Amino acid sequence: MRRVLVRVAGEVAGFLRDRFGVEEYLVVETLHGEDYGMKADVEAEDLIVELLKSEGLDGWVIGEERGVVRIGRGGNLYFVVDPLDGSKNYAAGIPWCAVSIAALVNGEGGVPSLGDVVAGAIAPIFGGPVLSFARGFGVFEGGARVQARREPPAKMLLTYVESPEQARLLRTYLEMSGRKSVRSLGSASLEIAWAALGRVEAFIDLRGKLRPVDVAAAVGLAVELGAYVAVTRAFEPITEVRRVGYVAVTAFDHVWNLIRKTMTSYGLEDPAEHLLTVYRKS
Repeated sequence: MRRVLVRVAGEVAGFLRDRFGVEEYLVVETLHGEDYGMKADVEAEDLIVELLKSEGLDGWVIGEERGVVRIGRGGNLYFVVDPLDGSKNYAAGIPWCAVSIAALVNGEGGVPSLGDVVAGAIAPIFGGPVLSFARGFGVFEGGARVQARREPPAKMLLTYVESPEQARLLRTYLEMSGRKSVRSLGSASLEIAWAALGRVEAFIDLRGKLRPVDVAAAVGLAVELGAYVAVTRAFEPITEVRRVGYVAVTAFDHVWNLIRKTMTSYGLEDPAEHLLTVYRKS
């Protein structure tokens, strides 16, 4: 399954790369609340569906553009896809975006949650090998198995805040953790993966706007690496429109402790109550 997802994500990334900067593919065709889907998003998702069908798979595709689509005979296999994670970057000519595909299995016959991710692939559209994983078999960058770094190479925090309250929480975290660079790069799947691999200090999204399609593959990858992965609504059934609440990911013990201390000091739920990593290991 991991190899299948790597092939599909890589092919769709090439499709989008070949159309980068072509005005025809930047026309908005679908809307998702405050987000939007361009022709590039729609055609990339359709291509994912067709490629999964060509693999002879039976299941369901849950995507941003088409909602829920059956492939083959359906069943208990689900593919949660973001055909273009970083659409706004893509439209603005910023080469930081990815194709994200996760496979989930629910043995009970119902709709799975993020705790049921078994494999995934995140294909950067511009440069870099595909990141992938299979539950219990490790994480790969291209064909090489990778592990998280023990220490971050630089004090860099990837974060998203919008309200004054969220900004104050971020300020408290920075006061406790020390001076560092703060970035919002615009592609959650890649940023979560970078945090899980220990290439940055942490990923923290306090907006509550991310959906399962945005994070399923990256969260599964982070859990497989053994990173701290907190998602507020991680164990609710996945739908294409539901929000997952706040998301926090880090590979480092001391950073996790700071995240917990900061959030609880503002009366938020303890991230430890929503820790996917513990659920996975148990």
